Amino acid sequence: MEYVISIDMGATNLRVGIVSEKLEIIEVNRERTTKNDKEALFKQICRLIESLPYKKYDVKKVGISACGLIEHDFITILPNLGIRQFDLKSKLEKKYGFKVEIKNDANCTALAEAKFGSTKDVRDSYFITISSGIGGCLIYNHEMVDLPFEIGHALIPYGTGYEEFEKVCSGNGLVKLCSDNYLVVEHAGEFFKLCADGNELAKTILDQWINMVSLYIANLQMEYNTDKICLSGGVMKSSSLFINKIEIVANNYINRFPLKPIHIVLAEFDQDAGLMGGVAVALSIKE
Repeated sequence: MEYVISIDMGATNLRVGIVSEKLEIIEVNRERTTKNDKEALFKQICRLIESLPYKKYDVKKVGISACGLIEHDFITILPNLGIRQFDLKSKLEKKYGFKVEIKNDANCTALAEAKFGSTKDVRDSYFITISSGIGGCLIYNHEMVDLPFEIGHALIPYGTGYEEFEKVCSGNGLVKLCSDNYLVVEHAGEFFKLCADGNELAKTILDQWINMVSLYIANLQMEYNTDKICLSGGVMKSSSLFINKIEIVANNYINRFPLKPIHIVLAEFDQDAGLMGGVAVALSIKE
């Protein structure tokens, strides 16, 4: 049985745990993530690692899911943590002798879903998380395409011009979308409650949002022709209001092209997505 260390480096919480190849969580430590000081963050990670029985479980690999821009296992920027240019991989490998890989959190979760979750039965899939922002990752032939791009920054038609996808379609973006349509809400949950209660203006805005998300998914299918599109993130708590409609509208956009039909599924991992993402990355490290 192989055991690995998974590090879930989130914008709010840092989780460091030992997990088996069968996804059995042996032990996990969690603290608020240190911000604005990469050396202090490194010391925090080391302290949490050393409180784990990693020698007992003969851990040799570490997978890190990080909330930011990662290029070739090098942390370029973690904007929500105020961290830039951080070679965490080399520092951990030098200190402990582990083999370490670091990936963007959306990429990690995409790999976890492809290895263990809702897309494990297909070769090609695309993972999208819609939460406070929007991220995504392509899985091709069961493997992560580890690109640093964040799809939330892609431009989409909006009003008389263009806007970043996540600025109007993420959880936070929905607040702006509502405001632009003269509906005031404090958060996406409030908006979806209005939709569920039958508020006509909210329902009209929801249709606009569904159309934008569907068009984006249709374009992804035009590019990658995947077997499944996997959706995740906080917005999916209200998925019963829109997921079937998104699939229908997105398929209507592509039905004149010789493509696989778009099949949308919900992610299997929720609260443990970052942790399982780290596990998937660690287990993929070559000996």
